[in-house]
Order: sequence, then structure tokens, then C-alpha cells
Amino acid sequence: MAPDLIAPHSAPISAYMSVHSATNLAYVRYFGRQDSAVSATFKSLNSRTFTVEYILGDGTRGESVIPFPHLLTRREEIRPVLESMAKEAESALGLPSSLSGPPPLNAIAKAMYAQATNMYTPEEPAAPLDVFYNADPFWQMMIAAGLGLLFLYRYAPDTYIRQHFPQALIQFRNYLGPKMIDNIWRTTVLVHVFESFATMVTCIRRKWYSPINIAKWTASSFIFGVASMNKLVQHGKEVRHGMKYE
Repeated sequence: MAPDLIAPHSAPISAYMSVHSATNLAYVRYFGRQDSAVSATFKSLNSRTFTVEYILGDGTRGESVIPFPHLLTRREEIRPVLESMAKEAESALGLPSSLSGPPPLNAIAKAMYAQATNMYTPEEPAAPLDVFYNADPFWQMMIAAGLGLLFLYRYAPDTYIRQHFPQALIQFRNYLGPKMIDNIWRTTVLVHVFESFATMVTCIRRKWYSPINIAKWTASSFIFGVASMNKLVQHGKEVRHGMKYE
């Protein structure tokens, strides 16, 4: 079964739409046929439907699963369809348009936060969940060489570099100076520590990986930084969107 192409976008879109209370109430009253609803909140969507939670006048809670007029296949289709359905519902109910004007800042902020923290997992993943991908060999060599050179500059004495390496290396080291080298080294280590921590948190929150693979991803990001994190991002796309890993 092919993955749902819209469901991965549910979190930020739902967060954005949750601010539009008047629109959500119109959806429920018109499409959900809940005439006595007094409030409504947009909860989720997929390629075929969206779900709105509502509260009736007597306090009863419920959910309306509202079908889209056609199957959605791209994120760009979501907004026009929701706006068209809102216009239809509000026009039929004799209500003013609630989606006119500039987007509210609180809706944008909620959508951005939801996007950043979204850990969506498809019901039928398009790829194995518990895996580990090595960083590309080219970037492994480049990053290892860069870290090795920084370590050499930071800790090796001049005599050692003169005996084992070309003169150009010692000249460049002298050009940078010990203070700049120390600052570069400390910054690099801090960045790699942050990247490894972000990787570990992402792995834990995804709930896809075994402890061994969490350790592998974390260690790989500590050593190879963004080259490893790119693979983690790629795995997420592979699982959620069916994008073939290369």
C-alpha cells in the first residue's frame, strides 16, 4: 500500500488551522451536520479527509471526519481546498469569511513549532524503521581529515609537525595563531556535541530505533556532524514519503 502523501503534513497544517475557530465551527456545522456545535478544533488530516473535534451546547464532545471533494496528492493542494470548503460552508450558513486577510501570527507560530517537533510515523512505513546509515565515504574522509588537522594544530608541538609534515602546514599554523586555533577547535567540538545531542533526541522521539542504532546514529553525528544528520533526515523522508534511499 502506497504511503499517504498528505498525512506527514498533518501536524503543522492542523496547528495552523486550529487557530481559525470560526472556520472550524463552520466546517462542523455544515459538512459535519452538527448544528448545535458551539466550538470546534481542527485535529488532523490525510489525503482523503480531515478531522475536527467539536463541543455541543450541552457539553457533549465529538469528532467529525469530513471528506475532501477529491483525493489530495500534494501539499500545495491543501490550502486551496480548505479555503474553498470554508467559503462554501460559511456562505451556506450565512457567515462572514473567516479566512480573509493576512495569516495570524499565532497560527504561523503554532505551525512552525508543530513542524519542528513533528514525529509522524505512517501506519505502513515505506521503509524499515530500525536502521542505521553511514555518512557518505567522501564526507567521512573530508571531515575526518579536517578534524585530524585541527587536533594536530591544537595539540601537536611544532617539532613534530616539522618532522612529519610539509612546511606549508607549520606556516599555516603560525598564520592562524594559537588563540584562533584554540577557538576553532572549541567551537568545532561544541557544534559536534550539539549535533550528536540533537540526533539522539530525534532518534528517541521517533521511537523507530533500537538502543544500538540510537548509539550508532549519535556517535556518527558526533564524529561526522551534518554529513550523518543528513542521513537521518533522509531516513525520515524515506519512511514518511516513500523516497528511495540512495
